[in-house]
This record gives sequence, C-alpha cells and structure tokens, in this order.
Amino acid sequence: MPETQAPKPSLRERVLDAAETVVMRDGAARLTLDAVIAEAGVSKGGMLYHFRSKEVLLEGLVERTLARDEADIGALRDTLPPDQPNREGRARLIASLAPCPVSPELGIAVIAASAHHRELLAPIRTHVTETLDALGALEDEIPNARLLYLAMAGLYMFDVFGISPLDPDEADALRAQARRILDDHGAL
Repeated sequence: MPETQAPKPSLRERVLDAAETVVMRDGAARLTLDAVIAEAGVSKGGMLYHFRSKEVLLEGLVERTLARDEADIGALRDTLPPDQPNREGRARLIASLAPCPVSPELGIAVIAASAHHRELLAPIRTHVTETLDALGALEDEIPNARLLYLAMAGLYMFDVFGISPLDPDEADALRAQARRILDDHGAL
C-alpha cells in the first residue's frame, strides 16, 4: 500500500515558518524580507504576493500565533462536558496554565515591531479582552478567575522577555498551584 504524504504547506505558511526560523536562529533584529526569502527558498515576487512589507509579515505571525492559541482553546473546550457551564471561560483559563507556547525570540520580534506599529497589537488586545470577558462570567463559580489568568499571563511574559527569576521547576510549581486552585473549584 503506498504511503500517503502530508500535503505541502502553502507558500504563505512556508514564508511564516521561515520567518519564525530566522527570528529563532538569528534574532529579531535580523528579520528582514531578504532573510525570509532566502530561508523559505521562494522568489521575491512570491514573498511580496503574500507579505508586501515586514509589518505585514509580522502581522501574519501574530495572526498565526493567535490562531494556534484559539485552536488550543477550542480543543480544550471540546474535552469539557457539553453541559458544563461557561466552557469557553474554563478552556481559556486552563489554556493559560500551559508554558509559553511561542519562543521568546518570536515574542520579542512581535513586541519590538509593535513598538513602531502599535496596530499590530490590536488582535492581541481583542484576544485578551475576549478572554477576560469569558473569565468574568466564570467568577461566580471560580473567584478570581481573571486574577489567576493575569498571573499566568505575567509568567508567560516573563518567559517571552527572558527575564523570569524562576527556574523551570519553580515556574512549573506555580502552574501546578494554579491547577490546584482550579481543581478546588471544580474547574478541571
């Protein structure tokens, strides 16, 4: 029986993958369209068709990162019983307990770019607002759900900036403590 191969990623996805590789390998300062073109092995025209500027490329990285996050939240939501109240809020809170899902380099690249192009942060603000709204609805059942989420977000940002005073075991212990809090309230 012939082996089926996974479909090749689209040109757009290849370019985004290459951009992530450049940032993680060479650092945010070296993220240029030329570096991404070389890494992806695409023509300049192919690159510019999907990403006409570095800002549009960074916007694509933000969108893809948020899409991955939303997919993770959706997968968590689908594991919760259908009759459980506020599955959205629960899934968002549980997802916040995961270690930093993006590399610090990619996070720094997005944050650095957003310092010059604040509009790149708009989708992230929307994502956080939606999460806080869902968690607000959960606070009758899980007091301080928003506070717990924001604490985990702070831990995440420490990881992104590479400034966490915690070693990985200490960070994992804090996440475990947060899980116990949720478990005590029947959230897990």
